[in-house]
Amino acid sequence: MKIFVNAKTEDICKNICATLEELSTEIVYCSDDAEQGKDLSDYDAIVVSTPLRSEFGLEFVTDAAKRSNAAIVVLSRADIAEDVQNRIKFTGAFVIGKPFPKSVLVNTVKMAVLAKENMNRLEKEKSDLSKQLDDVKIIDRAKCYLIEYLNLTESQAHRHIQKLAMDTRRTQREIAEDVLRTYSGMTNV
Repeated sequence: MKIFVNAKTEDICKNICATLEELSTEIVYCSDDAEQGKDLSDYDAIVVSTPLRSEFGLEFVTDAAKRSNAAIVVLSRADIAEDVQNRIKFTGAFVIGKPFPKSVLVNTVKMAVLAKENMNRLEKEKSDLSKQLDDVKIIDRAKCYLIEYLNLTESQAHRHIQKLAMDTRRTQREIAEDVLRTYSGMTNV
């Protein structure tokens, strides 16, 4: 696991890193000044201890959520932790109120990374299902054209698209798109 830590001072970063050492991870840290333009795409988790030197830290969290697929954990004063969570809930970040036992940070980072992995897996499944649904819609429209213009039955139109796909080593969607291009300009007289 690769973790990026950002805090106001180098000492705070080092303390957080020492807490996270038991995760057997590669930890990169910086104080607030060095984070500008940092590539965050390679990290599994980002830990931000607020406030940062240049701003409270919520802008950095928002930007990190956009630039990275990493799990984000924000450390904030306990009395404002709930408000911080409400302000950045759209990022999916976890907020821990300071002070906290070391085990809470370790377990929260583990849980945040696991949750982010599950979310990424679900997003991929959703994307795959959406593509499959689009394929079915296009193939069904092409079958309708084949039924209308070639007077085929639904099963014959389906078989026609399957056979062309196998014979030409193309996908059924590609064949269906060809059918749609061929027959879309025609009108039935």
